[in-house]
Amino acid sequence: MVGHLFERAGTGRRILDLDEAATAKIIASGGRSLVSDYWGGYVAVLKRPDGAITTFRDPSGLLPCYYREEGADIKLSSDAAELGRRGGVDYEAIARFLASAGAPSRETCLEGVKVLLPGECLTALRGLRRFESWWSPWEWTNVTESGFQAEAHKLREVATRCIESWASSFNSTLIGVSGGLDSSIVACAAARRAATLHCLTMVEEDAIGDERRYASVLTKAIGVPLLEARYDLGEVEIGRAVAPHHPWPHAPYYMQAIAAVHEELCREHQIDAIFSGNGGDNIFCAIRSASPFVDRFLTQGPARGLVDTLRDLSELTGASGAVILRLAWDRYRDLRRPVALHRDYSGLSSAAIAALARSVAPHPWMEAPEGALPGKAAHVRLLARAQRSVELYPRRTHAPHVAPLLSQPIVETCLSIPTWQWIEGGRDRSIARAAFQSILPEQLLRRTSKGGPGGFMQRIFQANAEAAGDLLRNGLLARAGLLDLTILEGASQPTVDGFEKAQRILTICAAESWVRSWTDVEPSRR
Repeated sequence: MVGHLFERAGTGRRILDLDEAATAKIIASGGRSLVSDYWGGYVAVLKRPDGAITTFRDPSGLLPCYYREEGADIKLSSDAAELGRRGGVDYEAIARFLASAGAPSRETCLEGVKVLLPGECLTALRGLRRFESWWSPWEWTNVTESGFQAEAHKLREVATRCIESWASSFNSTLIGVSGGLDSSIVACAAARRAATLHCLTMVEEDAIGDERRYASVLTKAIGVPLLEARYDLGEVEIGRAVAPHHPWPHAPYYMQAIAAVHEELCREHQIDAIFSGNGGDNIFCAIRSASPFVDRFLTQGPARGLVDTLRDLSELTGASGAVILRLAWDRYRDLRRPVALHRDYSGLSSAAIAALARSVAPHPWMEAPEGALPGKAAHVRLLARAQRSVELYPRRTHAPHVAPLLSQPIVETCLSIPTWQWIEGGRDRSIARAAFQSILPEQLLRRTSKGGPGGFMQRIFQANAEAAGDLLRNGLLARAGLLDLTILEGASQPTVDGFEKAQRILTICAAESWVRSWTDVEPSRR
């Protein structure tokens, strides 16, 4: 067993050693009792009496598990760098990654390296492999509506227990806070059991990127000082891969500035874990579509509550009732048609786009079972995206990143809540707000918007526009025929189109720098 394992029963204490009875039960079940009796961030490797090796990755996906097949052998690692090969970049996979905005799949952008998906078991015996799903989010989406307050109470109990269990597992924890709902929930619950808790907020020059007013409300409520650090443009090098240990070019450039701050704080405070509210929007079902209305109609028929959901959606989105009804009808009419995943082909060549027509095995969670509610299908897709990359830094050299909100019991609880309850009262993540009403300051519970590093990313582009153009024109992605370099035209214009182009260019530059880190090409400097 590798990683963190907690008991599902009781207070959720961490398991450091399995006793004889627990070991016997796991072996007798072939490993399946792990799903029902435990949770955490772990990978379990079991040897069966027939000599087969069974590898199970826990449903949260909080510990990566990659594999490479080599003849009759299969190699497993939580570090993709141990499996990838110099020059072994899969350019077609990179094009798919860029076109799908990083949609989840089993493939990586490294040739021969694949991902064991969360909740999935790989059994290997004499050169044969078999994949089985031991846990699926779809098992938890058959909603049976309880009252709003009952659901909120259940979520508070489960989330608090999980976050406290994680917090008690480390001596010195750093959490990034913005005063937003998700990170505030994690900080408040972690403060109850953490030996030492440090709260950090990153500050950008513009008003949208300065969250100190809200973050300080949080830290005063939990009685810890607020650490502040500014996004430093000097820490960003667009020719340097942001996260070369990832098997795909996932991380954006602003993470270089955050990483520099984390490194300094980890040395100063002996940090042994970095917490975040990552995944909160996903599991708390922050969707803005007509799907909750359709879900309620399919579940309850034309009941009186349907009008309440129509009003909630109108207050949440600002759309009129007529518009919502039209969109709901369109969604209802297309229930049997698979939802098309978002595609962004900007900056990709026509040849690269044409190559994407070749089919790739989809992520199994993306295929909704017969009769699945459309809102729940969207909820599951959000969960799958949240698990794309939870590994901020290489574990061999850095403190691990923990996203407690992705813990298995929290995810199961959230998936079982009807989508229309998540928007009750016209507010997103409504159940989560109600769950922590007596714990979080009211000012944070009422907050419906949040800042971010968008202004910093624009500064990055403005300071590196010329270098970005050179990087792409003379880069490996262009040499491989993946790029349409006309995207560079007009990116510096102070318009919405110019801003979107600039952000897309930075995304492609990050992919170029990542590719260079996996080849023998010397990284370019700013």
